[in-house]
Amino acid sequence: MAQISEKLDISEEPSYKPLERRGEAVYAKMYERGSPLGLLSEIKECFEGAIAATEGEGLAAEAARLRARLNHIVAVYRRQFT
Repeated sequence: MAQISEKLDISEEPSYKPLERRGEAVYAKMYERGSPLGLLSEIKECFEGAIAATEGEGLAAEAARLRARLNHIVAVYRRQFT
């Protein structure tokens, strides 16, 4: 029996993952800069794109997780930066 590699090939990565990573990176940048100006809209674009991709692939649980994360980020933004 052939041994299955545990490494995930980048080509096997779900299409929404790069968008999710980018959204999280921009969220981190918001804290590093201390100024959220313009970053929330980029975060929203990334997460909304990732949500659309998961929904298009029939990944309802992932879409719900991403939507909850986006809602959390927006709530934090409103509490801390407005």
